Amino acid sequence: MAARRIRRGAVGTPWEGTFPRYVWYKHEGTVFEGRLVNREAGEYKGYPLDWDEWPAGIEQLHADRVRD
Repeated sequence: MAARRIRRGAVGTPWEGTFPRYVWYKHEGTVFEGRLVNREAGEYKGYPLDWDEWPAGIEQLHADRVRD
């Protein structure tokens, strides 16, 4: 899942090695943020965000994904 989000641009800087520090994913009206916890393996820990914490542009990225 994180690899798809990275390719779609739902990521935040800085990059740590070859992985972005943050990735975001919207599912059924909830946005989840993944935080890089192991930069060598590209492992993320995720948690839901309140709507006022959503990153700018996540709605558009989600709309584009639905149309694909």
